[in-house]
Amino acid sequence: MNKIIILFLLIPTICFGSTNQFGRIVEIKGSGFISHNGKTHEIKKGEVIYVDSEIVVEHSGQVTFTDNADHRFHMGNATSVGLYSNKVELRSGDLWIQSLNKLDSYKLTSANAEVTYTGGEAIFSYDSVKGKSQLMVINGLMKLANLRAPELNLNVAEGNFSFVDLVHEEGAPRDPTPVGENTYNKLVSLFLGVSPMDTHSVDIFKAQAPTKVTEHTPEKNHEESIAPQRTIASVKEPIIKKTPRSPHTPKSVKATGLVVKIYGNNSILPTVTTAIYDLPNKAASSRMPASVPESVLDQAAPTSDETNTPQYKESEKLIEILKKL
Repeated sequence: MNKIIILFLLIPTICFGSTNQFGRIVEIKGSGFISHNGKTHEIKKGEVIYVDSEIVVEHSGQVTFTDNADHRFHMGNATSVGLYSNKVELRSGDLWIQSLNKLDSYKLTSANAEVTYTGGEAIFSYDSVKGKSQLMVINGLMKLANLRAPELNLNVAEGNFSFVDLVHEEGAPRDPTPVGENTYNKLVSLFLGVSPMDTHSVDIFKAQAPTKVTEHTPEKNHEESIAPQRTIASVKEPIIKKTPRSPHTPKSVKATGLVVKIYGNNSILPTVTTAIYDLPNKAASSRMPASVPESVLDQAAPTSDETNTPQYKESEKLIEILKKL
């Protein structure tokens, strides 16, 4: 009877101790601090972490800790987290999460975002200055949501990243975007000595790396490379007619020829687009009018014979003959 009474007295203590303990410090590089119940001390490898604690890593530090449910967390430099019974809150910096627990759902939060996952691996970042949360999933499938509006959420698959920012679509997570190998390596390099749980995870990012042309050729250059192939939309090959110089043209006006270009069907009188160019001498300038193909200009330009021989002299001779009749 006494043993039963003692057992009942010990149950609250056992339960309280098990729920109050969060996990343990696994590794530390540099320096960091733990705060709990108003007391702060330097982090020591192997020490127990309790619920409602805060861990702060200095600029030259890195800390790895685990909880009691097969979740591992790697804190980058200048990172701060709050630890609770059912979640980890990232207050600033970068946190690499790794989970072997594929049975229980777990949560990460920041000031404006929430990540829910069951197993998998990702790097979660929060910029406290810009108020921007980012998630890059290395392995598995995770849900990213706005912390204040959980209905604004989406799934982020491995090899992709997304972010939550109040200035982007009123806080809705951005559509997942594939991450290339270069970006992946930059994020991973923030954590010294940390490797993915699956060594083949990097192959996903290698497969999504941009091609050499896309990566090193600016979009402007790409447009320039295809510019010569562009043609005028909905315009057929022009019909070119030459208008002869009038005999009444003043001598002070030196016209080299007037070219009328009519675009349209040969059998139908054009009524929509008519372009008229007064072409300069080629010797005076080699510059071509904008948006006009060179082949059209060459075809429209008068020949040397046409320029030297006025076309109206034959008409004057005919008029003289008719007057003599």
